[in-house]
Amino acid sequence: MGLRGPPPKPRALRLLEGNLAKRPLNPHEPQPRVKRLKYPPHLSEEARREWRRLVPILERMRVLTEADEIPLANLCLQYTTLVKAQRLLEKSGLLFKTKSGYVQQSPLVAIVAGCVEQVGRLCREFGMSPASRTRIRVEVGEGENDNLEDALCG
Repeated sequence: MGLRGPPPKPRALRLLEGNLAKRPLNPHEPQPRVKRLKYPPHLSEEARREWRRLVPILERMRVLTEADEIPLANLCLQYTTLVKAQRLLEKSGLLFKTKSGYVQQSPLVAIVAGCVEQVGRLCREFGMSPASRTRIRVEVGEGENDNLEDALCG
């Protein structure tokens, strides 16, 4: 049997959100260093392109640490798989006819749906969806712009 309930939020996230539940924070929670990440060598060129696109955004959002290499690599891989499967699905169509004459849904539909779910989940982990961003409050240092839109767009 798995663990019950939603996974606990990291201490830093609870601090950013304001610890609304007023529960005691874990003072011994590991704190990974903020560090510029290099993509893992196993990523395809398409996944590396996505990595290079996402890292600057996540750095400006101040959510990327040395512990995020694997989840970010997984996000890039899932996104690349999603794009490839979607392109194949557009070429082949949603349905195909089997040798016995039955019409079936393309297996690519399930691949696309699974990738969309995984990409969405991983994006939420990094605060990259509109709803997940509303739950994060980032402290702005001196001379920094506190407008997230400006940080993401320019």
